[in-house]
Amino acid sequence: MKFMFFTLGGRLFWEDVYNFQNWIIQKNVRTLSYRLLDPHSIRRASGSFEQCRDALIKYIEAYEMAAPYDDSIVLIPGFGQSKKALKELAEELKTLPANIIIFNYASLRQSLMYHANILALFLKNVKTKNKTSFITVGSGGLVLRKMLENSNNYRYYNIHRVLELNPLNSGSDLAELLEKNKYAFKLAGPMIRDITPQKTAALAKLPQEIEHGLLFCSQPWKALIRKILSRYDSFPIVSRPNEESFAKAVYKVSEPFEPPLKDKMIVGLCRRYIENGWFTNSESTNRPKNSSPKI
Repeated sequence: MKFMFFTLGGRLFWEDVYNFQNWIIQKNVRTLSYRLLDPHSIRRASGSFEQCRDALIKYIEAYEMAAPYDDSIVLIPGFGQSKKALKELAEELKTLPANIIIFNYASLRQSLMYHANILALFLKNVKTKNKTSFITVGSGGLVLRKMLENSNNYRYYNIHRVLELNPLNSGSDLAELLEKNKYAFKLAGPMIRDITPQKTAALAKLPQEIEHGLLFCSQPWKALIRKILSRYDSFPIVSRPNEESFAKAVYKVSEPFEPPLKDKMIVGLCRRYIENGWFTNSESTNRPKNSSPKI
């Protein structure tokens, strides 16, 4: 066993495969080795999965950790993000009677299919007794959709609600441009191909019985990107489905927030939907007037 020391939590090369009360077993995408991190991102054990699991059991007994809640809320960051981006949201949700879990994955190192399989393994290890809800950011929703598309029985996961913040369900024009450049592709990794409009159009939507909400925040940098793309005469702007068509509960915040999950109002809207299934008390249709988000 190696010496204990602080880590960065696995932002680039580590993916979560197990979580108990924010004690996390991670797998390295390069070496395929495992490590056990405590809630402060201190490495407590390393080696095989079994060695890390046995070490976790000893810590559970030594610290007399309480059993987890029956319900879980899983947070999935977007492309190029780490779990740190969802820290404020996780803190806001901690007062709810549910396990608050951030799923960390190496989005810049593997394909969408790979991440979907890791998420399935992760959820299998979590073993929530009752309901599981999800809050996803950007392409994190695509990871969830791909996992459910691969599943023979999506009801196995007992998904209650899904909230997507600034989703990429209809793909990214920028990804379409970058994946054709070998240097950008090497930097962004294979998942960049999976979030293009052509690839996302082939993904199955979430099952209708799952409560599904979309929250859009104005992001000025996206308008700038589309202006840049318009300069490439050979680059086609693909006609794609409107993002609003992916869910009935849609809400748009017109004020620009960068990054949105640092803003208390946005975090509050996320909590409100995942807890109650609506964004504001006055909503009857969950869709405010003039709420056509332009992505």
